[in-house]
Amino acid sequence: MSLLKWVLCVSLLLHVATAAASADTSAKVLRVYGPGGPHHVLQECAELFRVKQGVAVTVIRALPNELGQKLAEDGDIYYGGAEYMLEDFDRLNPGVLNMTTVEQLHPRRIGIIVRKGNPLGIKGVAELSRPGVDLLDVKLEKMRNFHGEASAGMANIRRYEYTGRQGFTAWSNYTELDAWVTYRSWHLLLGADEDFIEIPGDHALRYTPVAVTKRTPHRQEALAFISFLKSTEARQIFEKHGWN
Repeated sequence: MSLLKWVLCVSLLLHVATAAASADTSAKVLRVYGPGGPHHVLQECAELFRVKQGVAVTVIRALPNELGQKLAEDGDIYYGGAEYMLEDFDRLNPGVLNMTTVEQLHPRRIGIIVRKGNPLGIKGVAELSRPGVDLLDVKLEKMRNFHGEASAGMANIRRYEYTGRQGFTAWSNYTELDAWVTYRSWHLLLGADEDFIEIPGDHALRYTPVAVTKRTPHRQEALAFISFLKSTEARQIFEKHGWN
């Protein structure tokens, strides 16, 4: 073989190897599934992680009844809106998550969203069971224990929604609702037209759980992303969106 042919062959082989390596890198995309509440925060963290680490992360919003199948098919990481969500998921979908990888990320403060100026003078959960206080309740958020005296608090619920995003829409559209016990993160998204009454104490803090799936082919990258979510940079993003 002539020197020119040998050089051309080596060049071609290097080009093919480089293209294959590039294709392998571009194909390495982490798929992260969870509920709507923390979705926009995880997206922002994912973009920063891509810039810093060169690994693409797609954050996908899904309803609880969809998560089991989606994570088993192509999911790399699960995230939840509160600790009980991960516990419920693992109970209903045993074997999907690697429970040794569970991390509880930055907490969210629970409080009471009321109309601007707090026209009913609500100071805390005790006032929510007063006559004439119309409440919004979101099933997935499980806030019933914050509605004041149990029977009266239940009687004051005027509208039920399923997800936090649906609650956000209902609060915006139904101005006759007086109070919504929810996370401070929703208050920040609503803007300056509402007030937020913080419920103090550790019992009003909920953490954001994450875990790697057992089926992921990208375990090291998934663990690296979770490690990044625990970092100071990621925490600042969470805090900007209403996490503590």
